[in-house]
Amino acid sequence: MYVTAPGRRSRTGAPAGEPAPLGLARAVHQVFGPGGPFGNDDHIYYPDLMRSYGTTCPPGAFEGRRNSFTDMVTAVLPRLRPHADHFDLAVLAAITPDSQPGFPMCHLSTLVPDAGLAFAVLDQGLVTAFTALHVLANRVRHDGAGRLLLIAVDQSALLHELPVPHRLRVERDAVVVLAFDLAGEGGRLYPPRTVPTGSRTPAEALAEALAESGPQVLVTGAGLAGRLPTVPAGTRVLAAPPGQPVTGVWQVAATRLARWQVDGARVLIADYDSDQERLATCLLDVPAAGRR
Repeated sequence: MYVTAPGRRSRTGAPAGEPAPLGLARAVHQVFGPGGPFGNDDHIYYPDLMRSYGTTCPPGAFEGRRNSFTDMVTAVLPRLRPHADHFDLAVLAAITPDSQPGFPMCHLSTLVPDAGLAFAVLDQGLVTAFTALHVLANRVRHDGAGRLLLIAVDQSALLHELPVPHRLRVERDAVVVLAFDLAGEGGRLYPPRTVPTGSRTPAEALAEALAESGPQVLVTGAGLAGRLPTVPAGTRVLAAPPGQPVTGVWQVAATRLARWQVDGARVLIADYDSDQERLATCLLDVPAAGRR
């Protein structure tokens, strides 16, 4: 694990305790165009890397353009201010390899005036961002951290010729950042629940979650396409845009948040990873204007 700075205790003075809702202060998303060209070193580094894993780069891979994780994080940070001026913990969530060698979260130490601990969560399939949220919630539980960032990224440049399942293919480069703090007035995001489906179908497991949480809105990811149960009357279903396996559900939340804040909303965000046979859900309670 690579970090940008030593871990530190929060200065908020909040007591440790059981997992509590995260206060959502800001949610932004950005979809990117073609991006920039590959560097000269990439033509050497990536073919050599792929050979070490018994594969090759696709023909013409470096004739295209790319948006690296670092490019996307750098582009979106100004839109988060003042919530990106400091943080206690920032976690990047991704399922694809980066299209640029290096460690993108290390750049936060120079981009953010008061940067805390930063690292990445990978190789968790469609529930990767939910796993990252678990990490953030645990930090609050242990020391009451005040400012947290979830950075979810999808990047489409494919630099190997191994097969990629359709549900994990990225069609558009995108980033979503959720900023949390103790006074977050954008809503309360409860720690995710990730449960094995076992002998149940994903639809049956999701039906249980719906019955327990009673949401007004259900946001579903790529892993639940064609796997939805009968949704209770009055619950609106919003599907994540295709080709955005990590950022999709969070993009829906980021774009709809201002609308939900007018009248209030109880939102269940869910996705299913078939490789792990795990359903992940996360409840977002958004208060109506004037009730915060």
